[in-house]
Amino acid sequence: MKKLTFLIALLFIGKSVFAQNSKYEETMNKLTTEMFNQPYDALLQPVANKMQRVAQAEADQWLPNYWVAYCYIQDSFKKIDPAEKDQMLDVAAEYLKKAESIAAKPISDIELLKAQHASAKMTVDPQNRWQEYGPKYQTSLNKAEQIDPSNPRVAYLKGTSAFYTPEAFGGGKKIAKPFFEEALVKFSNFTAETTYHPNWGKMESEYFITQCN
Repeated sequence: MKKLTFLIALLFIGKSVFAQNSKYEETMNKLTTEMFNQPYDALLQPVANKMQRVAQAEADQWLPNYWVAYCYIQDSFKKIDPAEKDQMLDVAAEYLKKAESIAAKPISDIELLKAQHASAKMTVDPQNRWQEYGPKYQTSLNKAEQIDPSNPRVAYLKGTSAFYTPEAFGGGKKIAKPFFEEALVKFSNFTAETTYHPNWGKMESEYFITQCN
């Protein structure tokens, strides 16, 4: 009788966990779809707010924190006021730190988002910040490539860095284009772990190639 009761309890717990996981996956699919269906110039703050609630409810999941940070970083590029940019990037840094602390192992895409964060901080005041954030950007990019050389977003970020670097300093469209082409090749062989794992950068790479041409 005790054995039967124990088996029933295990079955109940298993169903409960499955239901929770299904709800989490459904919510994450819905929010990431909403995020990437926004117009290019739309702010992602509304999605970030919803994702923050998921991060609070799912304290053992790194992805909701990752996506909150992603939203804030992307929105910072759409702002003009330096103080407002910095404020958003400070929030992004908090969620990046949470994502990194939750992840059971080093994650290439977390390092790539850290690199993008460093780039965003640097662009607020390039003249005074490049010495601090330039090395941070490069360190995170290198770590991302070491963790997963096949990640297409590594080549994509290398391309954007070269694209926005003046030719006099070793950048320019001719330097950038091969990185975007490399990214697209890698995207053709890339499959995200789930539909709500990081999978951005392909359309952006295609766009930048047209600009390079």
